[in-house]
Amino acid sequence: MTVLSVQEKLQKLTDLQHAKLTQLAEQVIQRSSKAQRQDSYKNALVELNKSFEQYFAEAATIAFGLHPAQAKKIRYKKDRIKTFKQHGLDYQNIDGAETAQILSLIAQAIVYEDATVTADLDNTFPFWKEGYPMVQFDNTYSILAEDINLHFQQVLQELSNYLQ
Repeated sequence: MTVLSVQEKLQKLTDLQHAKLTQLAEQVIQRSSKAQRQDSYKNALVELNKSFEQYFAEAATIAFGLHPAQAKKIRYKKDRIKTFKQHGLDYQNIDGAETAQILSLIAQAIVYEDATVTADLDNTFPFWKEGYPMVQFDNTYSILAEDINLHFQQVLQELSNYLQ
């Protein structure tokens, strides 16, 4: 494993600022027809979550020097908070941390619960009630895509500050 200097780590984090979290999600949306619109937005939410988690793990791995098992575990909320805390950072206080958790819960509900609103997501968006199908994926995607990008930029800023 190559050990990076602080300058190299900072440069890699700066490069990640230009990452396009929505690229694959946007491709999913663009490839669909009008009839498939809601399904494409549903799939785009799952892709957005995958992309965010991948880039998030990469940024944390760079900043904290995580080994592969730690990088995999940082995708879970409890481990994410614990890892950041070990390095003197409060992940929960980073703007948008709740958005990342909501996006993760939505992606899990889409994949494992057939897009049914779970208890954790009850009233997250208008008309989302526990036990009912999720609705308005296009609006949900629009809101979360913007918010998760802002959160990712905040995470990169906090990690850069940590290294300096």
